[in-house]
Amino acid sequence: MQVDEIIGDARRIVLCGVGNEKRGDYGFGAYLAEALSVAVENPNFLPINCHDVPESQAGAIIRFRPELVIVAVPLEFGGEPGKVVVADPWEAMGDVPEEFRFQLRVTLDHLAELLPETRFLLLGCQPGDWMGVSEEIKNCVRALALAFKDAVD
Repeated sequence: MQVDEIIGDARRIVLCGVGNEKRGDYGFGAYLAEALSVAVENPNFLPINCHDVPESQAGAIIRFRPELVIVAVPLEFGGEPGKVVVADPWEAMGDVPEEFRFQLRVTLDHLAELLPETRFLLLGCQPGDWMGVSEEIKNCVRALALAFKDAVD
């Protein structure tokens, strides 16, 4: 799936990057949010590095009033490291690493209640290495940053 297909006709978009940078590939969402904060210069696109505490950024997301919230998170779905999937966040919650799962579910439920017209998607990337950031994840983040730049800038 292409980034412009993911975005659809949404004009105000938040990308919540969830990840733990101290755990190698499990920092995927945080790495992507940081890359997008440099790559994309569109006032209607807000990349937020939530680290491993997505609930800490709920207020900023609500104030932005997005039409689309994309949650970028490592997702253990059994693919090759660096493989990306797009899914319904509530349906894919079982594949979210346990350290992020509870906070992410509570945060998404809260956001969905307060932003009933907002669409939510999960952008998951299969992690591989716990100790360092693999080349597959680095390449994935670079490719996604370029794709988002082309789609929203």
